[in-house]
This record gives sequence, C-alpha cells and structure tokens, in this order.
Amino acid sequence: MATNVILIFVIVVGVILAGAGLYVYLRNRSMEEIRADVYHLFLVAEHTFTESGSGKQKMEWVISKARGLLPGWLQTFVTDEVILRIIQGWFTAVKDLLDDGKYNNSTK
Repeated sequence: MATNVILIFVIVVGVILAGAGLYVYLRNRSMEEIRADVYHLFLVAEHTFTESGSGKQKMEWVISKARGLLPGWLQTFVTDEVILRIIQGWFTAVKDLLDDGKYNNSTK
C-alpha cells in the first residue's frame, strides 16, 4: 500500500515538473518559431529524400530532428507518436487552408 502511494506521488510530481518545464520552453519559444523550425525540417527532408515513395522516411526523419529541437529533459516525456500527431495536425491544417483559402475542415 505504501509503495503504491509513493509511486503515485512520484508520477504526479513528474507530471507537474514536465508540465512546468514545457510551459517554460513554450514561453521562451513561440509556437510560430517552433512551426518554422519544423517547416524548415520538411524542406530539408524534401531535398534530401528525393526518391518516389519516401514519404514515410521523410516523416520519420523530420520527427527525429524535431525531437532534437526539444530540451533533453523534455525528450524523455514527449514520444515520437506525440510529435507525429502534432506535426500531422499542422500538416492537415495547412492542407485545409491551401485547398480553398479557408480553414474550414474541407480538404479537396
């Protein structure tokens, strides 16, 4: 019983520290700066992996490099899957905006 309480306490403290650290990181860097960095990674990937059908390889490379943009301690808490979901959300939003000039959830 005491072990479970200690484990829960450690997890809660870890989540609080990760949240505080993420807040400090985001406070020091705007989302626009982070998006610009990730966009630059996409451009580099497009020019690096030119063969047909290399989309998955490009995305894995971008995720790997985007992870490297995070502070070391934050890399422990943010998984590749989380980074993929964030980047995919940005990519979907851009496609939506570019199809008809509006952000309206209607990609063509």
